[in-house]
Amino acid sequence: MTANGHVLVVEDDPSVLDITSFMLELEGYDVLTAMNANEALTLLADHPEVDLVLTDVNMPGDMDGIDLVCELQRQGSAVRCVVVSGDALHASNRLGKRAPFLAKPYDRRSLLKAVGDAMPH
Repeated sequence: MTANGHVLVVEDDPSVLDITSFMLELEGYDVLTAMNANEALTLLADHPEVDLVLTDVNMPGDMDGIDLVCELQRQGSAVRCVVVSGDALHASNRLGKRAPFLAKPYDRRSLLKAVGDAMPH
């Protein structure tokens, strides 16, 4: 069984971006990528079919991944979000209950579970 849905992966590390996108595509998701929050917001404006944003916390620019989640919620966006970080304690304290959290490093199984659980059904 393959998954379906559109995922935007927001990650500034090219190797993590590539492998995460690859794992999601193998599972059947349509994947878009962005390297920072501003690029993600632009892509989301052009791609209303995106169901879920998988975003790293630490990224260059004026917005990190948690700021991105907050901005999407402020805009009233229906897109679901999953936040990932290697600094679990700091990220989860700032994130609160705004979105599910996935700790780095993650494996294929935990990635697919987090995305699958957060996808709208």
